[in-house]
Amino acid sequence: MSEKTSIFQMEPPIERQSVAEMVATRILEMVSSQALKAGDQLPPERELAEMFSVSRPSVREAIRGLSILGVVKSRQGGGAFISKLDGDALLGPIRFFLSLEKMNIRELYDARALIESDVARRAAENIDIGQLELLESILEQQKNTLNDAKAFRLLDYKFHEIIWVGSKNVYLKRIGESLNSLGLEIRKRASENSKVLEQSLKDHQNLLDALKARDAEKAARAAEKHMHNVYQSTLAQEAEGNE
Repeated sequence: MSEKTSIFQMEPPIERQSVAEMVATRILEMVSSQALKAGDQLPPERELAEMFSVSRPSVREAIRGLSILGVVKSRQGGGAFISKLDGDALLGPIRFFLSLEKMNIRELYDARALIESDVARRAAENIDIGQLELLESILEQQKNTLNDAKAFRLLDYKFHEIIWVGSKNVYLKRIGESLNSLGLEIRKRASENSKVLEQSLKDHQNLLDALKARDAEKAARAAEKHMHNVYQSTLAQEAEGNE
């Protein structure tokens, strides 16, 4: 056996895509190039089959796969549409994976601390007065939800969302949304008591104070400290749940 032949034998076999996979890939490419945008309706199955020169069952299978990925939303009797492509929709498959595998909590919150601190740093310089007033309003509402973890979490998301937007960086916003959503999957599996929520409320207040003062470094430290506290409380909740 020649050396060249042995090199080729070490290469992984070429995997053939099914027709449905190729159709799905073409549609994903159209979304990536923005030929298709969020809210756009896809042509009917028959037209897609003709456009791609494939069978209707192949198109149907491709649409079904894209629906599972959160890229396409199908409406009863109303066709298929490109989804909002937001973090919540696109993280569906990852959430399913997390239900099967134990997540490395430390690495998740290490990533969140890194992103949230930079988001806060940028927000301190870019956030506007109206957004700061919204943050004030959310904090006031959170004070009345310390005994309702679900309601507190909804307000918590809104609080961070305003800061993500206030950072004026769409990529950081998307990453922040995604990491927040993954962290929520862990916290849903454990009860959050009022003491934990009170700490989050204090952290939010410290972060808001830094944002109002336009102190970028103080805001970054406050966000990082908040993530550290959330990480510690998450570990404690996980430990209690395993007892």
